[in-house]
Amino acid sequence: MEPKVILYIAFGLATLGLTWLPDVRHIRYIGTPIIYVLLAALLFSLPLNLPVIDPIANTVHSHITEYLTELIVIVSLAGAGLAIDCPFRFKAWASTWWLLGVAMPLSIGAAVVLGQYLFGLSLAASVLLGALLAPTDPVLAASVQVGPPNQGGEDPVRFSLTTEAGLNDGLAFPFVYLAMGLAEHASVGGWLVEWFFVDLLYRVGAGILLGIGVGWIISHYVFHYSDETNRAETQEGLMVMATIFLAYGLAEMIHGYGFLAVFAAAVAGRQNVNKADSYHQKPYQFADQMENILLGFLLLALGGFIATSTVQLGSVNALVFAGLFLLVVRPLAGMISLRTLEFRRIEKRAIAFLGIRGFGSFYYLAYAQNHGSFEDMGVLWQITTVVILASLLIHGGSATFAMRKLDSKGHLQSSLPPS
Repeated sequence: MEPKVILYIAFGLATLGLTWLPDVRHIRYIGTPIIYVLLAALLFSLPLNLPVIDPIANTVHSHITEYLTELIVIVSLAGAGLAIDCPFRFKAWASTWWLLGVAMPLSIGAAVVLGQYLFGLSLAASVLLGALLAPTDPVLAASVQVGPPNQGGEDPVRFSLTTEAGLNDGLAFPFVYLAMGLAEHASVGGWLVEWFFVDLLYRVGAGILLGIGVGWIISHYVFHYSDETNRAETQEGLMVMATIFLAYGLAEMIHGYGFLAVFAAAVAGRQNVNKADSYHQKPYQFADQMENILLGFLLLALGGFIATSTVQLGSVNALVFAGLFLLVVRPLAGMISLRTLEFRRIEKRAIAFLGIRGFGSFYYLAYAQNHGSFEDMGVLWQITTVVILASLLIHGGSATFAMRKLDSKGHLQSSLPPS
């Protein structure tokens, strides 16, 4: 068989497993994604003349990696925003602000220190490492996120992890730009002021405000001006795609952060008009299906990357870094950030521990490689890959198992505190 035929079959099986074989997800302690990655790595290791996947050495592969991971993060952010029932109130979203304002900077700072101490990375490279590893991944965290719209029971753990993943992927970008500035300039100077006002304040604000506007306009059109029959039967998928790509594209056009725009548009569209309408379930289901299709392909590609690229995964320092970052840094930073909230201790521990890392980190790494000038890119790919694989192994099975235990024993509060 031609290699492309083998890949078609493998992709079909991967997509089938993610969408139509939910029983696979009930395996305790072992998550579905890590199984897929290992099987894909085994497939690419066989003498089948399959292509080499190496974004470290191949610039074309690096650009493809950037575009595909960008796309799945966009779709995943839309699904996360569409799923949230809790109204947007500052107090109700308090855990989100603490995770973003405290846990994320602490995680970045710790990664900078570990990167310099364990690998001797430059300040620019270590800041980039912190920026790309700090966000909780919206793609691989489905098992710890809130359920479909209007299902109720948005407990603090699922809500906090969903909203954190929805926002911190966009908020990582200012720190990626900070790392790129450090790599480009020999010293700290006027560029840092521009970074603060443009890359941090303006681009964050522009992305959020534009996303809210797009979500508000399209939701009003859907419920007040579109044909109800067409809306109910055929148009929900098109509306999702229109909203997320308009929000992302327009935000990037005005130099805002597109990831923030997509999540803001999804939340605004979901919350704005007829919040309890059953129509909202259809766009969410479409986004979820699109995400699973892309996820099957990317898990296959990740296995191929592990099997065929030049990345070295057996580094002791990389394994130490992954263990410290996932088992010490993130849990400790999460507990510190949530210390003032009136959540139960077991809920705080669950939120702090279940900081899953995934394809968003690969996106930022590929983006930095394609648009910046960094030393030690091979080391950064090595560390990132090890951390993500470790997260798949540690969180993949434990997340689903832990959430079921918490639910079955009644440890989770049935809903968030009233706003």
